[in-house]
Amino acid sequence: MKVIEKNEGTKIDYNLRGTKLNFADGELTLDLARYQKDDEVTKDIMVDSEGYLTTGRGRYYIAQIEIPGREYDEQTETVTEEVDGETVEREVVTSTPKPLDTSKVTLYLFSIDGIVIY
Repeated sequence: MKVIEKNEGTKIDYNLRGTKLNFADGELTLDLARYQKDDEVTKDIMVDSEGYLTTGRGRYYIAQIEIPGREYDEQTETVTEEVDGETVEREVVTSTPKPLDTSKVTLYLFSIDGIVIY
C-alpha cells in the first residue's frame, strides 16, 4: 500500500492485514476488497462531532483511501455450434476478477493534532 502524508503532524495509527485496513487499534476496520468495484473507489475516513471514526461524513478528515478498479483475467475459447444446419465457430471470452492487489491501494493521511478520537 502506498502511503502519502498530506500535511505535517501526528497521524492516526493503522495497519493492513491482507485486505483489511484497521485504524486506531480496531476502532474502524475496512475490508478493502469488499469496496473494490470496476472503477476506482475513494473512501473518506473522518472523525464525527462526538470523536468517533466514521466513513463518509464527519467533522475532520483523518485519511482517504483510493482503491483501484478491479482487474480481470480473460480467457478465450472457441465454441462450435449448429446454427440453421450449419456448423459455426465463435469465440467466447470469460472474465474472472483478480484478487485486490493492495500494493496498488493509496492511503492519504491527515494530521490528527488537536482532534479527540474515542
